Amino acid sequence: MSAQIRFIETTEPSAVVGGDVSDQVALRLDPTRRCMLRFEVDARHGDDTEALRYARRAMIREERTRGLEWDEPSMEDPTFSGREIRWFALVSQVSWCRQKIAELVERANRAREALGQLG
Repeated sequence: MSAQIRFIETTEPSAVVGGDVSDQVALRLDPTRRCMLRFEVDARHGDDTEALRYARRAMIREERTRGLEWDEPSMEDPTFSGREIRWFALVSQVSWCRQKIAELVERANRAREALGQLG
């Protein structure tokens, strides 16, 4: 079996939590505060990028069909550039964003396997 698509979060901790105590208190008082999540994607084969695109489109279609839950971030929001995914999200959505990236990579790996079986 060939190597799978993987991701590593490269977000700086201070971007989410805040550098000092006053920033941490501000997070509790201001739920509209945003942070930049960054993920490095390890996609070594040409099919990997296509599998990621396919998985993302499928997730966006599902979101549009079922609708988003309250405060749920959309897969339309992150920016994909080369080997990096950047997601400018509300601090309250950080864990949800991480879950969605993990699901995206899992789906992309399944799509890649399916493409490999067809070819």
